[in-house]
Amino acid sequence: MATPRRAPGLVAVASLVPLLVAAFATARADDDPLPRAPRGTPFVFEVIESVDASYLGDTPSHIGRSGGVEFRPNVALGDPVYRVVGAGDDRRSVRIGRVSRVVWERVSGSLTVEVDPDPLVRIAVGDEVWIDLNPAPDPAGAAGD
Repeated sequence: MATPRRAPGLVAVASLVPLLVAAFATARADDDPLPRAPRGTPFVFEVIESVDASYLGDTPSHIGRSGGVEFRPNVALGDPVYRVVGAGDDRRSVRIGRVSRVVWERVSGSLTVEVDPDPLVRIAVGDEVWIDLNPAPDPAGAAGD
C-alpha cells in the first residue's frame, strides 16, 4: 500500500511561515500610531502621593500621574524633574529631583512618575512638576549634573 505524497506541500507551507511572521512584524512596526516626542516636549503632572519610606532603608519619594500622552515617551531613570518658579518675566524651571520610577500606560495614554527629590527641596502633594518626554542626550555621558 502506497502512502500519499504530502510532504513536499507541507514543507512549502512550513517554509512560508517565517516569511509571513516577518512581514507581519514589519507591518506592525510601520503602523505604530505613536511617534517619538520631539526634543523638549514637557509632560506636566501633579504630585498625588508622598512617602517618607516604603520599606526599611528607603528614602522619601513623590508620585505623580497625568494623562494625555500623545507621543511615545523616552523617559529613563535618573532623568531630571522640574518645577516652574517665579512669575511673569521671572518664570524659570528649576530641577527638583530625578525620576526613580516611571510607568507608561499606553492604552490610557498616561504616565506615572516617581520622583527622588534633590536634597532640601520641598515637594508637596498638589505641586505641578514636569519632565521632558524626550530629553537630549547628556553630552558628557554622565548620570548626574
